[in-house]
Amino acid sequence: MVSSLICFKILLVEDNLPDVIILKKQFQKLQTLSVKLTHVSTCRDAIFSLQSHDFDVILLDLSLPDSHNLDTVKTIYSHSGDIPILILTGLDDQVTAIASVREGAQDYLVKGQINLDNLQRSIRYAIERKQRLKEINILNKKLSTSNQELENYAYIVSHDLKQPLQTILASSQLILHLEKNLKEQSYQLLEFILASTNQMNKLIDNLLSYAQINKKSIEKEIVCVENIIKNVMKFLNKQIQDSKASINIQMNNNNKPIKVFYNSIQLSQILQNLMSNAIKYIPYDRTPEIQITIEKKEETWLFMVKDNGIGVKPEDQGRIFEMLERVDTDRKYSGSGIGLAICQKIVEINGGKIWVESILNKGSTFFFTIPILAIEN
Repeated sequence: MVSSLICFKILLVEDNLPDVIILKKQFQKLQTLSVKLTHVSTCRDAIFSLQSHDFDVILLDLSLPDSHNLDTVKTIYSHSGDIPILILTGLDDQVTAIASVREGAQDYLVKGQINLDNLQRSIRYAIERKQRLKEINILNKKLSTSNQELENYAYIVSHDLKQPLQTILASSQLILHLEKNLKEQSYQLLEFILASTNQMNKLIDNLLSYAQINKKSIEKEIVCVENIIKNVMKFLNKQIQDSKASINIQMNNNNKPIKVFYNSIQLSQILQNLMSNAIKYIPYDRTPEIQITIEKKEETWLFMVKDNGIGVKPEDQGRIFEMLERVDTDRKYSGSGIGLAICQKIVEINGGKIWVESILNKGSTFFFTIPILAIEN
């Protein structure tokens, strides 16, 4: 009868002959898997075997005649490719064994405690874990490629869309400038074309900004939060003046400047979007009052942008961060529906969280966090 047992090719790297004999006897007793064992006693011979044969798993003793401890793991790991490594260690060497797992080994077995069950289970699990990791790495590479293709596509599309929009914008402005005797209806139509074109331009810019957030070339640096806020307020100056908004800033850091390790452009984008929304989404009979508070909470900086605007319904507070989501379905307020999605993507890609607490017709407070890193100190 043909055997249905799975055959695993195992490389045993062990220089202690009694341990080798014990392991071979254990392998002979295995009933649910078949083993083809190759035994070597030095690191050099192990490398040669790895270069000339295929293996499913490596059983590795840390103390060899030509290599010791973590150096053994690092050397074998550098030549093992996708082959999982199981460390063989003595009772007094588990600290090194655990460190070996951090260096790339899948697991460790304590000599003297190896039995049929844990030997068989460790081999199976090590191979399965390595296979899952390999699959995850393949998926991550595909995802990275897809993201890059999407980013390139977004750039090309935005470039191709913006060119005709610029032509429409320039032509409309030229007509308004040259034609002094336009009828009121024609004038209003041109104004509508200009406003729609500018809105489309802004939408394309936001889509491109969203697509490019994942770019690895974005560099972080130590940035002063107060300076970022000042620059954002300068950028929003017209919106602030037109709305007569009052903005109060409170930085709770014992009168010391708050500095974070972040990309300054991305931090500006977050604050600009949140502050602009706080000014924009306000009842027509109300003057915007905005409170910006920053304080340390455990291992993070907590940013709070509070307004006295229209508020957000409880059922909408989760979805407002989704792409192209608008909670003002009657479109009383202008907006692209991308700003908060950009904020969420930036915050999360930098290891933070963002959320909102709101009371309808009373106002909202948007929170986001930035991890405090040792480099900031």
